[in-house]
Amino acid sequence: MLTVVLLSLLAVPPVEVEVFVPLCDNALLQCGRPPAGAPRALETNLYWGAMYGAERFLSRAPGFKMVSREPGPEGAAILRELVLERTAAKGERPVRLRLRAYAGDAIDTALEDFLRAAAGASRADLLVWAGHDRLMDREPPRVAAPPGATPRPVVVLACTSEQYFGPVLKTLGASPIALTRTLMAPEAYLLEALASTVARHGPTEPKAMRTALVEAYARYQRISLRSAGSVFSKLPPSEVALPGAVAPVSRSKP
Repeated sequence: MLTVVLLSLLAVPPVEVEVFVPLCDNALLQCGRPPAGAPRALETNLYWGAMYGAERFLSRAPGFKMVSREPGPEGAAILRELVLERTAAKGERPVRLRLRAYAGDAIDTALEDFLRAAAGASRADLLVWAGHDRLMDREPPRVAAPPGATPRPVVVLACTSEQYFGPVLKTLGASPIALTRTLMAPEAYLLEALASTVARHGPTEPKAMRTALVEAYARYQRISLRSAGSVFSKLPPSEVALPGAVAPVSRSKP
């Protein structure tokens, strides 16, 4: 009994990752066949129920287990909330993913919720947007965080998110960990790579995150690492280790 109590006290809490997934909507972009772009069709939607959709892919991914799967209220913007946990290997932390499927025709609600969370309304360790870049179509909504809130680290998996989300996140005080520079597919193998990186390196390591996203994108899109690297934003100079660089020798006298 004492051993069980001690183990529970020593248990490492999971890293909490909150993922906002607005379903693909053929009224906003070309999602493919009509079922893939039906904005409230969870089982067939490109971003949720398709082969590389969030629920279908992650619920079958090795090392992930489903904790809960709850429908949203009838007629609400959130159609389903899915909680998955990634089992930690030696030297890793467990990761809990909370994914919210928003109706594609309620993407503006998803956007407001995401930006409000990024400003500090959420207490998750990392926030992720995975879907259409709605800011390509409209002006940013005005959001306000609760007084004293702490802005969160964020990843935005959407087309050219550096250009459209970057300035907005900066005004909110949020910390972008990974953004994109080109058109791209915000598919769930990127969420798998993200979760694995968080388990090994924590939620705020841009270099490790970018490397994992680039490698996953190259593998599943069947393109070169160089081509995949062009999709994701470059690291700031402080995060890039120059080959052969050495620390400068101090010339000051003691």
